[in-house]
Amino acid sequence: MDWEMFVQPTNCDSICCGECFNARKTNLKKINAWIQNFIEVSSSDPDDQRRRRNLNIIILGMAVLLIIQIPISLFNLNNIDPQDNLFIGLASIFMLLSMTGIYWLNRVKEGNLSSYIFLAVVMLVVSFSDTPEQIANGRSLFVFMIPIVMASLILQAYSTFIFAAVSSVIIGIVATSINQSPNVTAMLSYFLIALISWMSSSGLQSALKDLRTINADLDQIVIERTNELADALTRERIESGRNQAILNSIADGVIVFDKQHVATLANPALSELTEIPVQTLQGISLDNFVQVKSIPQKSQQSIKDLIQKSEHSEINPRVEWGDKVLSASVADVHDSKTQETIGSVAVFRDITQETQIEKMKDNFVAVVSHELRTPLNAIMGHAEILQEGVHGPLNEKQLSVTQRVMVNVSRLLSMVGDLLNEAQIRAGKLSVKPEIIQTASLLENLRVAMDKAVTDKGLELITTIGNDMPEELIGDAQRLQQILINLTGNALKFTEIGSIAVSLNRVDDEHWKIEVKDTGVGIAENELPFVFEAFRQANNLEFTTRQYGGIGLGLSIVKQLVELMNGEIQVTSGIGKGSTFTVVLPLLKEMKGA
Repeated sequence: MDWEMFVQPTNCDSICCGECFNARKTNLKKINAWIQNFIEVSSSDPDDQRRRRNLNIIILGMAVLLIIQIPISLFNLNNIDPQDNLFIGLASIFMLLSMTGIYWLNRVKEGNLSSYIFLAVVMLVVSFSDTPEQIANGRSLFVFMIPIVMASLILQAYSTFIFAAVSSVIIGIVATSINQSPNVTAMLSYFLIALISWMSSSGLQSALKDLRTINADLDQIVIERTNELADALTRERIESGRNQAILNSIADGVIVFDKQHVATLANPALSELTEIPVQTLQGISLDNFVQVKSIPQKSQQSIKDLIQKSEHSEINPRVEWGDKVLSASVADVHDSKTQETIGSVAVFRDITQETQIEKMKDNFVAVVSHELRTPLNAIMGHAEILQEGVHGPLNEKQLSVTQRVMVNVSRLLSMVGDLLNEAQIRAGKLSVKPEIIQTASLLENLRVAMDKAVTDKGLELITTIGNDMPEELIGDAQRLQQILINLTGNALKFTEIGSIAVSLNRVDDEHWKIEVKDTGVGIAENELPFVFEAFRQANNLEFTTRQYGGIGLGLSIVKQLVELMNGEIQVTSGIGKGSTFTVVLPLLKEMKGA
């Protein structure tokens, strides 16, 4: 058969033609598929399938050789040794017919039987293909090795010894029939070849068995991993859907940023708050997110600081977003395994209405406080007139009542003053007025204001000035005095036994500090973060305000005044250990008003 003509179409002008190359490639695939279909055998046992496939390959190879040999033998009948050529031709035809039958038996019946018949036919043909002398001690001795080697390929490994024994018996019988001694060396060689073939075949079978075991284990592992992956993907899909549903149902605006501060997720509520489409929010950078024309520069910076440096930024800052006021909070997102920060999630809440209500409340408090101050001052003035006896002397009982009136009016005036200060600070109307202050006067004025109250409670007020403190300071005397009085008054309120120590000391070349230490009830550790909040006192608010008095504005005002002066305030305390408030302020040559 002209394979080139079969593979390449006859109408192709050039072998380099692309269409011809593709046609040849297709035909080669067809030939290969035909050959594979010819030699493949289906079997549930992989070893049996392998051996039967090997037998088909050998049969195919021998069939090709026999098909070539038959015409050659028949065409050479008129040449030398026509009888031998005829014998070879007939033997070839017999072999070809035998191969056809064995091939059919191998495909549709039993593999071992086909292999034994095949090897028996081969040995039969070999036995009659040469003279007895050549079979016993000549060239045919080597041909008997072929069935032995073939046995290791198409039968179990031990079958090599069977055919080694059969080959030895055949040459022994033939040698005896012609009165020759059997070739023992050849017989031993057959068994040596059988041993080598057995070892090779056994090793191959063992390796294939191990490989199948490994493949089976790998297949099982792949199945298990595939099932686990499918389950994980299902769980992740369900979890993702659940999280998305939760995110969409949250009324607050939520946006998630990665480590590069690029948004990876945002909910519809944020789109409504910011008036930015959800599609635009997906993948938006932090800079682009805050660079909206309606956002003031201060609010832009607050949001960026909060997300980029959440540890150093203000907690829950209020930012202006167009005509809205939003409260922002941020939390870091961590890898559950490595605990590495992989991003952050920001939550924005619309507090526009609450802010408006707070402004209304502050305005109301300011107005009411101003209105209360006038009648309270009038009451205080009349009480002082009565106490001084302008309208006549008072008896002891009348004097006691007048003093109680003055004490309570003074207390009310202090509360009203706190409310006014709080309202002014919230409105940003309170400012500091720097002036030169005598350092000693701060503590002298404190004693004038607090000595009587401290003494009446049976406590001791200790005031000290550090040797390294300058004689003069620059600051707002009124606000510094207010800080000292509020801190001392707070210590007095919560101290029943012991003393209150107030000291002024230098921290370094650029700072000085006020320290107020008491021996009072102390503050629980979990309450310390909240002591500077407005309208709040440590422990239970209702109980402490009823027992100790006050409305919880003193420390809040102190903190805001300290921050107004670019200072810091800290507190250390413990239940039953008293409290220490430390105010650190800048020591400057000039202080500008806020």
